[in-house]
Amino acid sequence: MSSQLVAVIVAVPAALAIAIFFWSVDRIRRERAPAPTTPTTARATPRELVERLLRPAADTLSQRRRVQGKPTLAEDLGRAGLNISPAEYLLVRIGAVALGALFGLFRFGISIGPLVLGLVGFFLPPLVIRYLQRRRRDRFNEQLAGMLQLLSNSLKTGYAIDRALENVAAKSPPPVSTEFERVTTEIALGTSVEDALSALLLRIDSPDLEFIVTAILLHVRVGGNLAEVLDTISDTLRDRLQTKRDMEVLTAQSRASATIITGLPILLALGLYVFVPGYFAPMTSTVVGYVLLGIAGFLILIGNLLITRMTQLES
Repeated sequence: MSSQLVAVIVAVPAALAIAIFFWSVDRIRRERAPAPTTPTTARATPRELVERLLRPAADTLSQRRRVQGKPTLAEDLGRAGLNISPAEYLLVRIGAVALGALFGLFRFGISIGPLVLGLVGFFLPPLVIRYLQRRRRDRFNEQLAGMLQLLSNSLKTGYAIDRALENVAAKSPPPVSTEFERVTTEIALGTSVEDALSALLLRIDSPDLEFIVTAILLHVRVGGNLAEVLDTISDTLRDRLQTKRDMEVLTAQSRASATIITGLPILLALGLYVFVPGYFAPMTSTVVGYVLLGIAGFLILIGNLLITRMTQLES
């Protein structure tokens, strides 16, 4: 073997090794180098897509309710204590209708069942909203007397009205603490006490709260001994609350009768329609059956209204 062949055999692997070395160094350098920033368009979140699609419809509906003198969708949701937008509420309502109709279609086929369940899904969200509003308002009214006492004590110690409201927000249980914390935040951001309390009245539909806010606003404008006035209002509210509780105890049996009289026939009819469709078929497949169902529903409604009216407690 000549010396030239030996040199070639040694040089080729060496050159290959050197090439691999520098190629590896260059690859490591590229991997460690920061990647070039390329402008990317941010994708819209599902919540933003819902806002884009349903916000115009929600604004139109709110404007129509405002013209009719009714609370807007945002005010209704705020009174219920829900942290969702009007567009999201419309999406929930559409979803309830779709789910009800689909369940009826799979369960009963092409019949009146999907239509009935779709209507139930359409009217169910507003009923839930009203229930949440009523429950939140009742809890708020039950805490008003204690809130007034705390506000009065803060004023007696020399606090200004805005500082006294902060004390109420810090030491009261929800929902009073939640609402007055929002009031103090608005005042800290530059809103006047009058505007902040007026916005509170839009979120809480309570005649007692309206009376209290009127007393506070009169004190802000003309002065006077607000602590003494609040003590008097607090005593009055406690007496009214105790009287209302006594009346609820006395009318509990009548209200339970109204619930049973209203719910039992409806639940029985639904149970027969779902579990024994053949037995209940004449009521949903003949004209006479529909007429009888309409008469029965009308009589149930009249009976419920009469009992509710007799046992209704004025606020």
